[in-house]
Amino acid sequence: MCTSFVWHGTQTLIGMNFDISERPIKLSLQDNGFLVLQRENGQFLPAFGVNANGTFMNLLMVDECEEGKYRRGKNCVHIMRLFDDVLTERIELSDLPSFLAEKTIVNVPHYSVHSMIAGKNVSYIVEPGRANINMSSQDQRFKVLTNFPLSDYAHETYDCVQGCGSERYQTAYAILEKEHTFDVDRAFSILQKTAQTDGEFPTQLSLVVIPEQGIISFTIGQHFHTRFQFSFATQQITGGTKPITLSKKGVLLSELQKA
Repeated sequence: MCTSFVWHGTQTLIGMNFDISERPIKLSLQDNGFLVLQRENGQFLPAFGVNANGTFMNLLMVDECEEGKYRRGKNCVHIMRLFDDVLTERIELSDLPSFLAEKTIVNVPHYSVHSMIAGKNVSYIVEPGRANINMSSQDQRFKVLTNFPLSDYAHETYDCVQGCGSERYQTAYAILEKEHTFDVDRAFSILQKTAQTDGEFPTQLSLVVIPEQGIISFTIGQHFHTRFQFSFATQQITGGTKPITLSKKGVLLSELQKA
């Protein structure tokens, strides 16, 4: 299901809880991007990622709508193509508003997702078949995205939202609204408060990105007391018994827990 947020202050902080049923989950470095992939139907598929310049994009499940279903067309771009183009910077963040105005973003077959795209002092919500949200135009210092269509509540207060993930959304929003300063520890505190500890979609990975520093801190499962860290400068994961150099081949979370 998942919970994500972005905070823009003296530095940008991006948080993400990856909530999914038990399965192999892999971290991989591809095209200078840190990718989180999950195994489904015999192959590893991307769930979210961050590039070396600190641009983040996720793919969170949301109720489908007819207008967002996959279709071909001259101006149609499916969300996985957008994911790839954003993280490889074929589309730069500064060009994203004009790109979204010109193109219609649709889902891939048999899936319905929406996305938070965030970087240094700029953020967008992209909801195929619905509206896109340019955070900078709203003059907000933070944004939260879970699993209900956020654009449906564009003119409502946060405590009025309903749908899948609304409680997690309200919890994160209420905390962020009161913050005046923000850091990695506070970000992980929100992730811990919104983690799913049981049910079909327990939290498998919690992650905080600091784009300006090129650093990603993360915890595995609900073990918030044990943090790992990936640095784009060294391309290594630290926090275990020895550093692990991340490559395209990747490393499973289960392997990291044993390292």
